[in-house]
Amino acid sequence: RADPMSAGVVHTIRCDADVDGEQCGAERFWPVTVAHHRELRAHLREQGWRRRAGRDLCPDHATEEPTQ
Repeated sequence: RADPMSAGVVHTIRCDADVDGEQCGAERFWPVTVAHHRELRAHLREQGWRRRAGRDLCPDHATEEPTQ
């Protein structure tokens, strides 16, 4: 009998800030199971991540004014 397999989802948040025309590239995940991105964002908020105007921003960019 074959061993049962399972698959999991690792929710990842990426910084949406533009740096000289390129996306920042910072990304984070939480090493525990979270039900959805909203729960992950709550954990990352404690580490300085912010969500502004529908964009996720890493601590390096969370204090910058949004650009249009």
